[in-house]
Amino acid sequence: MEVDLLCTEERIAIEIDGNQHLAENAYRRDRRKDALLQENGYFVLRFLAEDVSKHLDDVLDTIIRAIAMRKRG
Repeated sequence: MEVDLLCTEERIAIEIDGNQHLAENAYRRDRRKDALLQENGYFVLRFLAEDVSKHLDDVLDTIIRAIAMRKRG
């Protein structure tokens, strides 16, 4: 399985989705991937590629909060 960014220590998987991920087959494939990651103890964060480029500070804040939450565990 391919993941955009995997933080094994905090068990966080980050996916960046472009427009191609909005197609029905891609959407279903992504949900199956999310479920498999979650079954293996990962917290999955998904961001639109557009948000990463236009709202990077918000995306980074979300990632930082998720890491802090996982550390508190």
